[in-house]
Amino acid sequence: MTPEHLPTEQYEAQLAEKVVRLQSMMAPFSDLVPEVFRSPVSHYRMRAEFRIWHDGDDLYHIIFDQQTKSRIRVDSFPAASELINQLMTAMIAGVRNNPVLRHKLFQIDYLTTLSNQAVVSLLYHKKLDDEWRQEAESLRDALRAQNLNVHLIGRATKTKIELDQDYIDERLPVAGKEMIYRQVENSFTQPNAAMNIRCWNGRWT
Repeated sequence: MTPEHLPTEQYEAQLAEKVVRLQSMMAPFSDLVPEVFRSPVSHYRMRAEFRIWHDGDDLYHIIFDQQTKSRIRVDSFPAASELINQLMTAMIAGVRNNPVLRHKLFQIDYLTTLSNQAVVSLLYHKKLDDEWRQEAESLRDALRAQNLNVHLIGRATKTKIELDQDYIDERLPVAGKEMIYRQVENSFTQPNAAMNIRCWNGRWT
């Protein structure tokens, strides 16, 4: 598997193997048959983070191979939400030729919801100033003109600049109700929203 290729054709076999493994582990304690909740096979992750690699005039998202530590370029990421994939393309296009936004940019974090809201955080090895804010506001406005409902945040050492807000509200239909789950940038959230919906216990909501 590579970041740009998901072995979706193996999903059912992998899921069946996990069920068998769990039943084997639990056999000494219970003979109950587990209830299985299937995840979407692609576009299931609502958050993702990538390092940014600068290559001359170009720059792009990368991840590091866990074994070899080598860089892997990532232009699309089918495990992530469709909105994240849209934003990956739009963000690179927006910062590539902007010297203020690209200088010392080393990471971009994406957080999205099922209702197509997004918070995008740009992380820097430099101080952020009013010029950065002005350029970031222009980028935000350009993204919104593309019908991307996005909030931008700039981060540097001991600095956080929110252009609007640092959270988005996920709305999950659970047991006939709508649960509003406020997700704050740079905090843990369960990334698979579809599984959030399935795993909430309706008795307690």
